[in-house]
Amino acid sequence: MEENKTKNINFFKKLWYSITKFEKYPEMAAEGIRSAIKYLIIISFIVSIFISIGSTIEMHKVIGELANYINNNIPDFTYADGKISAEMQEPMVITEVNDSTIDQIVIDSNAETEEAKNTSKTEHEIIGNTIFFFKNQVVLVARAENGQVNEQPYTYQDFIKSYTQEDIKEFNKQELVNYMTSSGMNSYYIRYVIAIVVNLLLVNVMVALLDTLQLAILGWITTIVARIKMKFVAIYNMSIYALTLSMILNIVYIIINYFVDFTIEYFQIAYIAIAYIYLAASIFILKDDFMKRQEEVEKIKQEQIKVREEIRKQEEEKKDKEEPKEEKPKKKKEEEPKGETPDGSEA
Repeated sequence: MEENKTKNINFFKKLWYSITKFEKYPEMAAEGIRSAIKYLIIISFIVSIFISIGSTIEMHKVIGELANYINNNIPDFTYADGKISAEMQEPMVITEVNDSTIDQIVIDSNAETEEAKNTSKTEHEIIGNTIFFFKNQVVLVARAENGQVNEQPYTYQDFIKSYTQEDIKEFNKQELVNYMTSSGMNSYYIRYVIAIVVNLLLVNVMVALLDTLQLAILGWITTIVARIKMKFVAIYNMSIYALTLSMILNIVYIIINYFVDFTIEYFQIAYIAIAYIYLAASIFILKDDFMKRQEEVEKIKQEQIKVREEIRKQEEEKKDKEEPKEEKPKKKKEEEPKGETPDGSEA
């Protein structure tokens, strides 16, 4: 006896079917929750790669602009023995930073003692993120609106090594500018991409799982309205495939933002709405298919009834024709003995 086995559909076919063939959703959902989640992870990974590439492009742009700013606006300086020496009398404050995570940069190469550093932090206190470049230390200060402050100090050796993966002992302003615009930064960009992909993959998978749960609940309500019985896990599996086009549109949205800076205000609503349309369409197609099958079954039943009725009539007619006739009893004739020889007494 042969067992019924679900045919495995490869990733690229699933990708195509998820966008173009609603009728394939039940077939893909039948492969199970593990297969659906595996598909979701791969899609999330692709989205994470595109986001990380976009973020790296932005980072490359920021570093290029920073190198240009240093070259044109920062006085000459040198780095040696873990300290910065610059030709400046007063701290330099940079507030126009093309980085959404940094609000202010303060270069105070004369501050070396803790007292001088604290004075500089107080004088340049703002709500947001500030990077202080002191004589012997880099300090990242994050100040929240509720007054909470988080400080992360780094030595120049650690700070430089985190970006270059090299233990650079000394350099000057021109050497720094040349390095920031050279291929030497490629190793940093590669590490940056990997770090972003790993972090984003975890976030994107969690967000996608929550989005598909939301979709599955809407799909479950739709099945109640449509009066079709489906297991919730099957609806959830279909929700994962229904999210495909929305995730691809998200990638397109990210790519466009590489070149044009614009924002779609209700993109998240459209993101869920498109996925729900796909899910609802697949549910109603499934309902139509179910109703057609029911109609076919009903037609078969009616035909079976007609055939049985016809057979019954034929059997009755045959019975009537083959009914046996009553046989009349045969009369036996009594014959008298003729020419018999009398016995001795009669003689």
